[in-house]
Amino acid sequence: MQFNDVLKQSINQYKDIPLVQRQIEDYFERNKAARIYAELCEKNNWPLIFDHLTIRTYDIDKASEPYLSLGWKYDETIEYKNEGWWAKVFRNAPYAPFFIDQAYIGVKDHIITKWVDKFGDKSFHHIAVRLPQGLEIEEVISKLQLASIHFPGSITGGKGSRLRQVFSQAEIIDGTPFSVLELAQRDKNPQNGLIYEGFISEQADSLMKDSIL
Repeated sequence: MQFNDVLKQSINQYKDIPLVQRQIEDYFERNKAARIYAELCEKNNWPLIFDHLTIRTYDIDKASEPYLSLGWKYDETIEYKNEGWWAKVFRNAPYAPFFIDQAYIGVKDHIITKWVDKFGDKSFHHIAVRLPQGLEIEEVISKLQLASIHFPGSITGGKGSRLRQVFSQAEIIDGTPFSVLELAQRDKNPQNGLIYEGFISEQADSLMKDSIL
């Protein structure tokens, strides 16, 4: 599949990490919303920034081993005990962090477990793209909707907050929701000029539920 120049440039940042480069290419080949977003970036002269890369698995520690060997390092654990799942974040600047999640052992019929049953843990469930500074997430949604990309869930995070996120409608493979595109809006703090780089537990769990819409 041919990618446009903006997407090629973003993927090429991983040319020295072939494993991750192939995973990113595979994701864009199979996710229409992501390809349409890349087209918007080229048309509007936006940077295409990967905010984070997400893997679903049965075993976070095992799934993270290839990335640890490539330079990613453990950063934090995020737990959702009442919702039956948890995640670890791994960082390796300047590359995008990995967000790797799993259901707790013994939790039956969880969204994550059923996804891994079907698709394994070598493909990205989603890539989050970081919106250009000054661009509101509602504007990007409207542009994607004009290209028949749907967003059945809700935006998490209110206007002016440190992190706003939304999932596109899931791609369907063999009748099962597969990958989604995440839009992530991270605006600079007007007081110190810094961008919040973390994750917000309540928002992540809300997006989890939206991932099968």
